[in-house]
Amino acid sequence: MTFEQIIDVLKCEVIHKGNNFNTASIINIFAGDIMGEVFLSDEENRIIVTTLTTDQVIKTAESVKAIGVILLNGKQPQNSMRNLTVESDITLLSTSLSMFEVCILLGKLLGKC
Repeated sequence: MTFEQIIDVLKCEVIHKGNNFNTASIINIFAGDIMGEVFLSDEENRIIVTTLTTDQVIKTAESVKAIGVILLNGKQPQNSMRNLTVESDITLLSTSLSMFEVCILLGKLLGKC
């Protein structure tokens, strides 16, 4: 799955394109709002799907080498989150869809639903 496919299916707004935006192959997703749980797995080529708009999301993404973050429910990042996203060079997207809708659509894109 590519970022372009995600943007098309989820109708995402692109907030920042990371350096791997055009080449990334996303094969795993973490969906949730408890960032500590992201550390429980070591999946590669993953994105984080969350409603949180704080710096901690980007710091967590950077720590686990996630290649992108999707904000839900039309949320926009805080200014500090936006700045950290650019500094960390992580792709950041926003969609108006809910966690439930996003998980179903991404599951279909990955062929898991």
